[in-house]
Amino acid sequence: MKFVNATHRNENDKRVFLNASKNVGGKTSLMAKDFFGNLTYQQVNLADYDIPQVGKGTREYDQVWNQVKNADVLLIGTPIYWSDVSGYLKTFMDHLDVNDDLKGADFYVIAQGMAIDQSEAVNTIYGSLSHFASRFGMHFVGIASNEKEVAQLNEQLQ
Repeated sequence: MKFVNATHRNENDKRVFLNASKNVGGKTSLMAKDFFGNLTYQQVNLADYDIPQVGKGTREYDQVWNQVKNADVLLIGTPIYWSDVSGYLKTFMDHLDVNDDLKGADFYVIAQGMAIDQSEAVNTIYGSLSHFASRFGMHFVGIASNEKEVAQLNEQLQ
């Protein structure tokens, strides 16, 4: 996977990990910890919030968005389910209204699953989240699906 250079490398940057896994301390979270290394970051676990399907209200969506917005560095981590992002992430994204709250942020993705060859799923997820990054004016640095790629992606953060 090819990565582009990050723009935010300041000690005081606001770094947020949006964890879209049902297992808040699982592999996705561990990979995020490896990605951030010794840097401080805030972990927001979508599984901890009640965000209903679009058309059923927003319930705790605003609580999540208020933690994510204005991030300088945003990492979204998702397990790969059925060759795509988790339902938690899809439901969260369905509620988004395009705005400037993340404009200029460096955007990273960890998409991990159990399949030996995840390339097709990663390409699908990359396409969707690349569009997300573009709509919000973020700088998409890269996507990682295994520990080796996470280490490479970490080099962009340092």
